[in-house]
This record gives sequence, structure tokens and C-alpha cells, in this order.
Amino acid sequence: MQNCKSNKIDLALEMWHEMKSKGIKMDVTAYSAIIDGFCKRRDMKSARELFSELLEVGLSPNTGVYTSMICGFRNVNDMEAAIDLHKKMITEGIPCDVKTYTALINGLLRKGDLQSASDLYSKMLSKGITPDINTYTVLINGLCCKRQLEKARKTLEYMNRRRMTARVHIYTALIVGHFKEGNLQESFRLHDEMLDKGLVPDDITCDILINGKFKGISALPRTS
Repeated sequence: MQNCKSNKIDLALEMWHEMKSKGIKMDVTAYSAIIDGFCKRRDMKSARELFSELLEVGLSPNTGVYTSMICGFRNVNDMEAAIDLHKKMITEGIPCDVKTYTALINGLLRKGDLQSASDLYSKMLSKGITPDINTYTVLINGLCCKRQLEKARKTLEYMNRRRMTARVHIYTALIVGHFKEGNLQESFRLHDEMLDKGLVPDDITCDILINGKFKGISALPRTS
């Protein structure tokens, strides 16, 4: 799958260079596609160069271009650059969408900066931007990593009230979080809830639950 994506990017770059050699002027959409390709490859040097070129030819980057760059910097753990671009978007009046905010929140949570991520989430809501399944996945994973399991549970409940189906990754994060806290009963309850929703546990979830069963057995009183 990764090779397939890489081949598509190579093909797009080949077409890009061919069109430029023929003197065809590129629009923002064309720049956006190539920049996004570099960002997905984590080639932020090339992405930066193309972003600068876009500005030099007199084009204005749109939400998609900025968001691709922010996602790219997040992927290489350069949140300082990602935050700087976000500030630039605000200064230039470029609207941020749910994908922009989700990428920033994800990056901040990866750094362990729960407060800044929470502040940004509140800001997103105040602007009337509705979180999507990706936002909730990022939030719950981050909260579980910081052992904020009660907040993670409330976030899942809110998702359920909105009739949004949680992904396997969300349940895995919650199950692992409760397992680490020694709350095996809640881990198994979440597993049952997961199955009721028609979700298939991944290998990580299965390993955790098998370990939990062995722990439960070893904790039983021995008979003589």
C-alpha cells in the first residue's frame, strides 16, 4: 500500500515537471496536491520549497495547503513549525477546518501537552467547528495516554449520544488504559461493548485481554 502511494506521488511529480517545462502555469490546486504528497512522504524540505515557490509566483495558499503543511510538520514532530503556520493562517484570515484543528490537537497530545490541546479544542468549538470521528479518536487516545480515563469515558459517551460509531483504535486505547490501571473488569466490559457494536478487536486488544485473564486466574485463591 505504501509503495502504491509512493508511486502515485512519483507519477504526479513527473507530470508536474512535464507541465512546467511546457510553460503551463500551475494554480493553487496543483501546488496543493504536490505539497500534500511531499508532506505525506515526510519530505518537509521539498514541501517548504514548494510552499515558498507558491508565494513567489503570487498565489495565496488556501486552507488545504496550510493543513497539509501542518500535518506534515506534525508527522515529523515539529510542532513549533506547525503552530507558527496556524498563527500565520489566523493573521492572514485563512479559515481553519476540522482537519486543521485535529492535526494540531494530535501533535500537541503526542508531545504530552494536554492543556494546550484542550485549549485548542475549546477554541475549535467556539468557532462553531464540529469535531469529527478523527478528532474524537485523537482526543481519546491522548487522554488515555495521560491516564485521564474518566474524561476519555465521557468523550466516548458524548460520541455515542451523537450516534457516532467509535473505531477499534478508540476501544483499544480505553481497554489498554484501564488494564494499566488494574481495572480488568472495565477492560472486559469495554470489550463486550465493542463486540456489541460489531467491531472486531485487533491484536493489541486480544493480547491485553488474554493477559488480563491470566492475571485474574493467578489472583484467585489457591486450593490445597
